[in-house]
Amino acid sequence: MQETLRVRRSETVVRAASPRKLEPVELAAPKDDVGQLLAEQIAYYRARAGEYDETAPWGLLPGYAELVAALEAFAPRGRVLELACGTGQWTGELAKYASHVTALDASPEVIAISRAKVAHDHIQYVEADLFSWSPPQTYDVVFFSAWLSHVPPQRFDDFWALVAGCLNDTGRVFVIDELPAVAHSEQPVHGAAAPAVERPLRTGEHFRTIKVFYEPGELQVRLGKLGWDVETHTVGWRVFYAIAQRAKS
Repeated sequence: MQETLRVRRSETVVRAASPRKLEPVELAAPKDDVGQLLAEQIAYYRARAGEYDETAPWGLLPGYAELVAALEAFAPRGRVLELACGTGQWTGELAKYASHVTALDASPEVIAISRAKVAHDHIQYVEADLFSWSPPQTYDVVFFSAWLSHVPPQRFDDFWALVAGCLNDTGRVFVIDELPAVAHSEQPVHGAAAPAVERPLRTGEHFRTIKVFYEPGELQVRLGKLGWDVETHTVGWRVFYAIAQRAKS
């Protein structure tokens, strides 16, 4: 039976893999509007969990086969950390190559869905707020898809410092995210502490989420200034992927 580690501040609780009711995730109290946006973003993905795979079917998007082929060529072997794993749309692909996958997300609801879809003994699910989580070890690969655009600009540098701290000396990063052309389908929120959009659910609820679009070349330059070697590739008009490694000194 698989288990999920639920991280609350410095405490780790081991939970059995059983169905659960919607329970609040304990987060650090928001200190500013960015913190409030992040808390609302987590609430959104918790509430959206049941409809996510139907409303965001990555496997049906044009270019998905190219992304899968790129990940295969990248070969994410060894110990792999997946940040913001969501409902496991990429967890299964990572499990094909990795000796062990640590899949982290703040939403117990999406973790439950991912576990039901991707049941492998070498996958460990960790429930934690990424912005208050510290890695207990280093990894060969860090992977995240459709997550970088949800990192507020104010925390961009700190986030990439976290990624660096998750990697061993030869560790690599694989990133997938959306291109700025997707912005036309979003409803921007004006006056927020970080670039944000309004997202509706089928229930009629509305949430704000952070959404920062990057031109691949812009991202490459910015990460270069933080000490990363990066190569980027666009896949059609909608998505790009990037491969990064700490620059050799």
